[in-house]
Order: sequence, then structure tokens, then C-alpha cells
Amino acid sequence: MSEIEVQFTYERALWRRAMTAWWQSVVPPEPFVKRAIFWAVVWTAIGVIALVFVGTGQSPSLVVAGLFGAAVLIAVFAYLQRTRMGRFWDVVGSHWDKAGETIVRFGPDGVKVTDQVSRRAFDWGAIDAIKGVRGGTVLRSGIAMVVIPDNALPEGLDAQAFRVRLNDWRKP
Repeated sequence: MSEIEVQFTYERALWRRAMTAWWQSVVPPEPFVKRAIFWAVVWTAIGVIALVFVGTGQSPSLVVAGLFGAAVLIAVFAYLQRTRMGRFWDVVGSHWDKAGETIVRFGPDGVKVTDQVSRRAFDWGAIDAIKGVRGGTVLRSGIAMVVIPDNALPEGLDAQAFRVRLNDWRKP
């Protein structure tokens, strides 16, 4: 098979989706039913605890206030987590802002990435996962990732065929 070469400049929106795909290639999301059962059990337990408090003579308004306070804490935690992750993405993504045009070559021997601030090479044995995201393909190697926008692929090569070709090279 002949080599594939792509050239592109990273886009922040694709990079953030790629980070999610990178994470999910390590820890896949749980099926919806499993998550729904988990949260049903959690909320049932919270309800039972609230009923126990009311049953021991606590004022229902105090129990409701306690539940409201817990909900506020969860909301604050979620907000802080989201803003911290946003800052994390911005700091890590600053490399891609400096990278400028990126050239990636794929071939039977592996992947070579060159941009204005770095050069990296990966043998196929170092690529742990190849995952599609909306608008691109993510290659994960340990904690590193390479993101290829679909619009950078050579004419006549769609994203699915591209990932099939990469997986063919990856599996000797």
C-alpha cells in the first residue's frame, strides 16, 4: 500500500472532540441502561435516607433544605470541573496554536508528524487506538494523540476508508 500524506492546521473545536475520543479509547462510556440504573439507585437511596430523616422526627423542610444544599454543591462542582477542563484544553491546546501547518505521513512503517515546533514518529506498535470523531480521526499512543481532520484527507479517500487503511497497517 502506498503512503498517505496530509497537511492541515489544527482547529480548536476538532481538538476538543479529539480529547474526548482519546479519553473514551481508554475508558469507554458505559451503556445508557447501565448509567440509568446507577442513577435510579442513587436517587432511590437519597429518597430513602430523606424518608428516614423525616421518620425520625426531622422537619420535612430541613430534609428538603439539605437535599437542595446537596444539589447546589453538585452544581458548583460540575461548574468548576467544566471550567477547569476548559483551562486544561486551552493550555494543552496552545501547542497546536504554535504548531502552524502540520504534515503527517502514514505508511507501512508508521506515522511521522512534523509541524513548526516539533517532530514525532510512531511505529504502528506504538499506536494503541484509532478512533473516529465528528470531523476527524484520532490516533492514541500512550498519553499522546495525533488528530487528522477529515477535510485534510486526499481526494477520493473518505474517513472510514482512511481508518481501515490505518488499521490494516497497524495489524501486521
